[in-house]
Amino acid sequence: MKNLAPAVVPLLSFLFAPTAFAAGGIPQTISYYEMVLDAFHANHQWVPTVGALFCTLVIIVIGLRYKAAVAASAAEVRPSGDFSMRFVIESILDFVHGIAKDNCGHGFRKFFPFLSALFIFILTCNLSGLVPGFPPPTESMDTNVAMGIFVFLVYNIAGFKEQGAVGYFKHFLGPVAAIAPLYFAIEMVSHGSRPLSLGLRLAGNIFGDHTLLGVFTSLSYIVLPALLMFLGLLVAVVQSFVFTLLTGIYISLAISHDH
Repeated sequence: MKNLAPAVVPLLSFLFAPTAFAAGGIPQTISYYEMVLDAFHANHQWVPTVGALFCTLVIIVIGLRYKAAVAASAAEVRPSGDFSMRFVIESILDFVHGIAKDNCGHGFRKFFPFLSALFIFILTCNLSGLVPGFPPPTESMDTNVAMGIFVFLVYNIAGFKEQGAVGYFKHFLGPVAAIAPLYFAIEMVSHGSRPLSLGLRLAGNIFGDHTLLGVFTSLSYIVLPALLMFLGLLVAVVQSFVFTLLTGIYISLAISHDH
C-alpha cells in the first residue's frame, strides 16, 4: 500500500481540483484548452473561445440525445417523472419558462427560446469549471461581454418591434420634457453599461469561485476542494439564473408601454 501512495495522491488531486503538481511540488493550474491551442501553435488568448465552442458542442450532443429520447416516447406527452437526462432538461426548461412568463409579459413565448439558450449555455460553461483542466469560459470578460452585447441587441430590437421607433425612443426622454436631455444622457449611460455590468458580474463571481477553489487546493489536495465543489455548483446555478433574470427584466422594460 505504501508503494501506491505516490500514485494515489496525484490522482486524487486531479479528481478533486483543477491543479496538477509542477516542479518542486507547487500547484499549477492546467488547461486542456491551452494544450489544444499549443498543438496548433495558437495564442492562449483564444482559450475562452475554445472553451465556449467545447461547451456549445456538449450542449448540441445533449440536445440531440434529448430529441431522440422525446421522439422515442412520442405517444407519451406528459413530462418524464424519472430522474434522467430528459427529466433534468425538462426541469431546466420549466424553470426558465417561469422566468420568461414572470418577466416578459403576454408575449413571453417568443423570448423563451432565447432565454433558455442563454441560461443553458451559461450554466454549461459555469459547470465546466468544476471539471479539472477545463477552465470556465464565463470567467473571461470576452465571453461575458459578448453575451451582454447580444442581450443588448435583443432587448432593443424587441422594444423597437413592440412600440415602433418613436414610441421606443420616448423611453429615453423621461416623463418631463424640461429635463428630457438630462434624462436621455442618463439613460444612454445606463443602457450602454448593461453589457459591461452583466459581463463583469458573471466573470467576477466565477473567477472568484475558481480562485477560491485553487487556493484551498494548495492547502489540501483532497478534502477541502471536494467540499468546495458544492459551493461551485451553487455559484454556477445562481449566476446563470441572475444573468437570465436580468435579461428578462431588460426585455420587459423595453417592451413595456407604461413608461
